[in-house]
Amino acid sequence: MELLKKTPLNGIHHDLKARMTDFAGWELPLWFTSILEEHNAVRSQTGMFDVSHMSRVQVSGKKAGQFLDKLLTRSVRRLEIGSSQLCLLCMEDGGILDDLWVYHVGVDEYLLVWNVGDIERKLNWLLRWSESDPDISINNTTDETAMVAVQGPAVCQLNSMKALCILSRYGHVHAKVNKLDMFGARTGYTGEDGFELISSTADASPLWRILMDQGVKPCGLGARDVLRLEAGMMLSGQDFNTSTNPFEADLAWLVDFHEGNFVGKASLLEIRRRGIKRKLVGFKVKGREIARSGYSIFKSGQEVGNVTSGGYAPALGVSVGLGYVPVELSSIGTGIDILIRGKMVSAQIVNRRFYKKGG
Repeated sequence: MELLKKTPLNGIHHDLKARMTDFAGWELPLWFTSILEEHNAVRSQTGMFDVSHMSRVQVSGKKAGQFLDKLLTRSVRRLEIGSSQLCLLCMEDGGILDDLWVYHVGVDEYLLVWNVGDIERKLNWLLRWSESDPDISINNTTDETAMVAVQGPAVCQLNSMKALCILSRYGHVHAKVNKLDMFGARTGYTGEDGFELISSTADASPLWRILMDQGVKPCGLGARDVLRLEAGMMLSGQDFNTSTNPFEADLAWLVDFHEGNFVGKASLLEIRRRGIKRKLVGFKVKGREIARSGYSIFKSGQEVGNVTSGGYAPALGVSVGLGYVPVELSSIGTGIDILIRGKMVSAQIVNRRFYKKGG
C-alpha cells in the first residue's frame, strides 16, 4: 500500500486532532471541529486551509511567455507583473486537462498553481511542448514550499495581513507576514475575500500558529468543498475533465479566441461552430434531500444527465448542485427531477452562482 503524502503542516493537524482523510494521495484534514463551524467561520469572520497539496510550478526564461501562450487558453504576456488570471490547459481535442492560476511574478517569470489531480500528466504535458528548449525552464517547487489559504470577510482586520490588503483582486506581491517571507496573492476558492500564501516549508508551521493566535479558524477540506459549491466554483476532475470542453462546462469565458494559437484552439473553434449537446448547470433541490455526485437527472421520466457536485448549502439553507443536462433543458427556471436514494426529487435550474457576498 502506497504511503500518503504529507504537507509541511501535517504535524500541526494531528496536534489539533483533525479528522484526516486521503485526498488524491495526500493526508489532509477533512475537519478540525466540524464542517459547519468551519464554513460559518469563513462566511462570517476568517478561516484558513492547508492547500499545500496544490502544485506550484515556476516557468521562466526568454521564451516563457511565448511558451505559456501556446499552451493556455488566455494570453499570459498581456499580464502586468504583479497580476494573475485563471486559465485552462486544454488537450488537442479541446478537452480540459485542468484549470489553473497564472501569476506573472517577474520579467520572463511565471508561477502556475494547479489542482492535485494528474500532476505527473500535467508536468509531462509542459515538458512535451517545451521540447527541451534552453530558453524555457520548468521547475516544480511544490515539495520546497507550503501554501495556506486565508479566507473570509474579516481577513483585512488581521494585523498579519495588512501588508497584503493593499492588493487589488488577483494581485500578488512578495511581503512579510510577522517577519516571515511570503508570496501573497489576493485569490481564493470560497467566494470570500482572502489570500493564498506561499512560504518555505520551514515557515509553514510558524505562519499557521501566527494566524491561529490572531483568531483565524483552522478549516478542512469538508468546509472548503461546501464553500466552493455555494459560490458555484467547479472542481477539476469532478465537474469537468478531459472528456469535457469549455463550452459544455460553461467556461468559455476563459478562452480567448482572438489571441495566439494555443493547443486545442482549432478543435474548440470547430466545437463552437457545430454547437454542443449538453451543458453544466446549477440547480436547487426542492425539499431536504441532497443530490450527490453521480446521481441521475431526469426530465419527464427520461434520464437526461447526471449530477457532478451536490450538497447542503448552509449559507442559503437549501440543497444545491451542479450537473450536465441537454442544452435545450439548460435554461434558468427549468424543472428537473433527480433520483435520490430510489426516489424522484424535484429541482429547478438556477444561476450556479448560488451564494453572493452580502446577498
